[in-house]
Amino acid sequence: MSTLTGLLAVSLPFFLLVLLGFAAARRGIVPVTALGALNAFVLYLALPAMLLQLGRQWAHDGFSGAVALPLYALASLGLGLLAWRVLAAEPSRGARGMAALVTLFPNTGFLGVPLLGALLGQGASSLLVATIVFDLIVTSSVCLALAGAREAGLRRAVRNPLPWAVLAGVVMGLAELTLPAPLERTLQMLAQAVSPTALVALGVALAVPQPAHSAHGTALRLAVLKLVAHPLLAGLLGYAALRAGWIGLPQLQLLVLATALPGAANVALLAQQLGEGQHLVPRAILASTLGAPLTLPLVAWALGVQA
Repeated sequence: MSTLTGLLAVSLPFFLLVLLGFAAARRGIVPVTALGALNAFVLYLALPAMLLQLGRQWAHDGFSGAVALPLYALASLGLGLLAWRVLAAEPSRGARGMAALVTLFPNTGFLGVPLLGALLGQGASSLLVATIVFDLIVTSSVCLALAGAREAGLRRAVRNPLPWAVLAGVVMGLAELTLPAPLERTLQMLAQAVSPTALVALGVALAVPQPAHSAHGTALRLAVLKLVAHPLLAGLLGYAALRAGWIGLPQLQLLVLATALPGAANVALLAQQLGEGQHLVPRAILASTLGAPLTLPLVAWALGVQA
């Protein structure tokens, strides 16, 4: 019970922010026409600031946590094949690419870093940053390339500011560069704005009227893949690595819990910016976000984690 209570206490404010954005849009307090501006602020200003800080800290920590990345990559590959099969009936290749991305990309930055940090301690951040780097550089680039013609997809991947922000932070960390105090404070203020703004924007996006055809069934299947299949694949691979002495129990717990997080809210921002998958991506995020308070405690309990 302590695990369930601890998880709910940490995660509930994040879910309430999504609900707040949804209610504000439905009541007309935040017009849905403001969604583009909210998304642009997060995608091009606030989120890069947070990722720059995380990349810098990861370099300072000696890139610890990277040992588990091959396991994370293999679990994502298996999940990607399952998701692409589920999305076979989706006529738009762009929508398929964005929906696959939201299935593969956990909400590590907005939810995982504070939630798993509170549950497992600050030592969790290094492995989480490693998975964020992988998803931003590899997973996002592959799914963006799949979302269109090869040339157009690659151009979209190159124009994505998020991997460049991580790279800039890593370079600063390796070079031990520091910014003047006013710039550091500005960077911190922008980074602190990521979670509330992005989650409220997600709620606004969920309030936008959708086309007549329903995507609820597909979104639910993608959410099941994200919350059940992803941690199961990671758990099987991680357990084999644990038996082989490659990783320890804390790394196994972090690996599996990271994959058990719901779909990343920033994918909805990216889908809105690109105009692809907007009928499916927010629904998939909503379904996995609503299911996570039930599945995460079960995964944590199975791993022997105590809140």
